[in-house]
Amino acid sequence: MDLSSRIDSFSKKIHQLASKVDRQREENVALARENDELKTELDRQRGLIRSLKEKLERASQPVSEQVGAATTSTSDSDIDKAEIREQLDFCLSEIDKCLDWLQQQ
Repeated sequence: MDLSSRIDSFSKKIHQLASKVDRQREENVALARENDELKTELDRQRGLIRSLKEKLERASQPVSEQVGAATTSTSDSDIDKAEIREQLDFCLSEIDKCLDWLQQQ
């Protein structure tokens, strides 16, 4: 190989590498943008989960107190109270499962 062909070959390789660097930079910018969007969405989801947990905590306190007060006046108060508490516990466990699932998303 003579000197001019080696220089041409070297020049082509430099242009190919420069082109590859440009593509990598563009891809890096796109990935950084996508990462920022995903972080924003994750923060939004975490805020939603936090809000739902707070609502659940606020809602579960009065409901259990109301259930106890409402069922004591009936003749089957122990049975009704146990059934309502069982249903309430089931609903709360299902809500917890949903919140856990949302948190993983």
